[in-house]
Amino acid sequence: MTEHSSIVLKVDHNSTYIEGRLQSSIYQGLKRELGYEPPNAKWMIQKSVAKKPWMKDWDGLISNLCYNKGKCKCFIKKNGMHFSSGLLGKAKEYFDATSTPYSVVDIRIKEGKQLSLMMSDDFEPRDYQIDTIEKAVKQQRGIIKAATGSGKTACAAGIIARIGKIPFIFYVPSIDLLLQAQSELIRFIRHETGEAIEVGAIGAGRKDIKDISVMTIQTAVKALGGVWKKIDTDEEQKDDTTDIDDIRTEIKELVMSARGFILDEVQHAASETVQIISDASVSAQYRYGMSASPWRDLEDDILIDACFGKCIVNISASHLIKRNFLVKPEIFFVPIDNTKGLSKLSYANVYKQAIVENTIRNTTIAKIAQTMRDNGRIVLILCKQINHGNILEALMPGSIFIHGTHSSKIRKEHLNKMRNREASITIATSIFDEGIDVKPLDTLILAGSGKSSTRALQRVGRILRPYPGKQDALVVDFDDKCRYLKSHSMNRRRIYKTEPEFDIKRLEI
Repeated sequence: MTEHSSIVLKVDHNSTYIEGRLQSSIYQGLKRELGYEPPNAKWMIQKSVAKKPWMKDWDGLISNLCYNKGKCKCFIKKNGMHFSSGLLGKAKEYFDATSTPYSVVDIRIKEGKQLSLMMSDDFEPRDYQIDTIEKAVKQQRGIIKAATGSGKTACAAGIIARIGKIPFIFYVPSIDLLLQAQSELIRFIRHETGEAIEVGAIGAGRKDIKDISVMTIQTAVKALGGVWKKIDTDEEQKDDTTDIDDIRTEIKELVMSARGFILDEVQHAASETVQIISDASVSAQYRYGMSASPWRDLEDDILIDACFGKCIVNISASHLIKRNFLVKPEIFFVPIDNTKGLSKLSYANVYKQAIVENTIRNTTIAKIAQTMRDNGRIVLILCKQINHGNILEALMPGSIFIHGTHSSKIRKEHLNKMRNREASITIATSIFDEGIDVKPLDTLILAGSGKSSTRALQRVGRILRPYPGKQDALVVDFDDKCRYLKSHSMNRRRIYKTEPEFDIKRLEI
């Protein structure tokens, strides 16, 4: 066996630096172990070679391992060979497997301001929530996979209260979730004396910085001088246009001084966006990513793991259904033959003709929704495009269409109507398919198709929360047969099947 010289891994909150010489084969192996190859790597090389001739030598691998400041891929450039500390466990496993001797030196600064906090009487903990909080505090970082309806914000509050170190930031992916998260943290966390805490809100026009703050991801990235990148999913993402010039420095200082942070719905932030925040959080000993479906359709999961570490909690919807914390859903696939004349069209034109302007499909949606409404159900119809929502609204008298151009005040007012069962059919773009808490919802119609596996579970989760008198949860999806959309339907069905308690059926109309 070839002898390896011992190396030293110096670990700080963000990065782990490798001191000592790695053999070429070990370096190449570690580079691959800490990286991934995107599905379109060959296409990326072919497209880029014309403009960047050096790309012809690229092997298609995107790695988290950097070896000097000139070619460092981190947001904050660093000297010396290094990788994100979230991948320390993975690197150690590789070194062990290759019999590469190493030692670990912890150079993290752990001192900081401390508050004595507790949870309020409003927090009625379930056993898995207590377990989640304990694991998170012990591990200090990690991915928390918890199904929609599991009480992720309550768990986040418990983690923040147990740690007690400040400043602490709770990041949210949209302006709609900012005030909801702020309200929940205020509700659940108390000072040791029982006095309510103050929770700041930064984004969506609000600039209130406190020891514990909720902040939109977009605001943080803007303050740090980065570029917020919209991820390529089905979601309608609206930029937070808050003018932060007057407090840009204060926000940047808050991010860099935060002792911990939690990033909610982590899978829907582009990896570059998450890395900007993570890399700037130089003081954050505690860092967590939360989601019901923390994997990535772009297959770059390892770049998110680099920021937070491995998955430390896994609470599935099926587990909660078995314990009666969630309602068991029935998912009906309606077959739609929308193949005629579409075989040679682009995706945009296929989507327009097969989904948005498809009279048979839209009429079927309207018929199902109105039947459900007449039976006393509360219906949410999700679509991707405003034009599609307008068409559906016109087909259903009494329905209301809500989308991203509506103000947050209008959206909030309509959510309250839904919670009070005053809106029987709501049509919405994907601004309503994540993070909203409307317990009376019992029927979901997925009008917009879509390829995102993560979105599929998030959307079903919207109607699974228990509510007095709620007997069941019905989902209507579509088995589209045309080019592009057929594979999307198959992908959604496949992801539904990962939950044993989801009852999947075929529905002929």
